[in-house]
Amino acid sequence: MNIQSIVIALDESIFSPRIASRGFALAVFFNATVKLLFVRNNTAILNASLANTSIENDDSMEKQMAKIKQVTEKFSLIEHSTIILNGDPQEQIIQFMADNNADLLIVGTHGRTGLDHLISGSTAEYIIRHSTTPVLVLPYNHETH
Repeated sequence: MNIQSIVIALDESIFSPRIASRGFALAVFFNATVKLLFVRNNTAILNASLANTSIENDDSMEKQMAKIKQVTEKFSLIEHSTIILNGDPQEQIIQFMADNNADLLIVGTHGRTGLDHLISGSTAEYIIRHSTTPVLVLPYNHETH
């Protein structure tokens, strides 16, 4: 398999820097370029607002972006770009992959099961089922050593 271009799909979770770091490490191995794809979930933000709660505020997003910047600086020899989209992550990621050539898509997953999975669904599962690009799914809850 010849991997020259990798898309790393990230969200606003605290695990995104870890997923980005693993994706960049893989890019080093393959000498591939990287596109960091952030998708802000407008529906989740709206639902949290209507419920008078907060899932992630702009300050938290800024902190995550600062951590991602640390990752990109660590892997500064890897050619990369950052794309930020708004909307439904499932739809946005699949559409982005259809519009852009890439050899591999990397996504993270919470690994939810049972009722939690039924209620919240699984973006990673949807992407696996609908992507025409190979998908590498990395668990959020896996500790790095």
